[in-house]
Amino acid sequence: FSGSTPFSIAGLPIARNTALVEAGLDIALGANITLGASYTAQLADDTQDHAFKASLAVRF
Repeated sequence: FSGSTPFSIAGLPIARNTALVEAGLDIALGANITLGASYTAQLADDTQDHAFKASLAVRF
C-alpha cells in the first residue's frame, strides 16, 4: 500500500524442536466445481496448534 503509514506485527516464536505438518486434498466434483480440505499442525513438547480448512471453488 504505497504511501501508507508503516506498521509492525508480532507473533509467538516457533518453539525449539517443533514439527510443522500439513496435508490437504482437492476433489473435482464436476467440470467447474472443486471441494478442498486441509489440516495444519505445529507440534512441540510444550505447545500444540491445529488448524482445519475447507474450501469450495465454483468457476464460471
